[in-house]
Amino acid sequence: MVKNKENQQQKQKDRKKVQFIVTREFSGSQTMREAFEQLIERQACGQFEEWLGKKAS
Repeated sequence: MVKNKENQQQKQKDRKKVQFIVTREFSGSQTMREAFEQLIERQACGQFEEWLGKKAS
């Protein structure tokens, strides 16, 4: 019984994390896959540009 309640609490925490990402990045005008691809691409480009800046210094 106690373990079941702990599992439910963990699932709720996990859902909240996912909801944050989805509500922040998913506008509804594109599929979920497209939204996450766009997010990953944006983050990768930002990290690459940061790396280039460090390399140029």
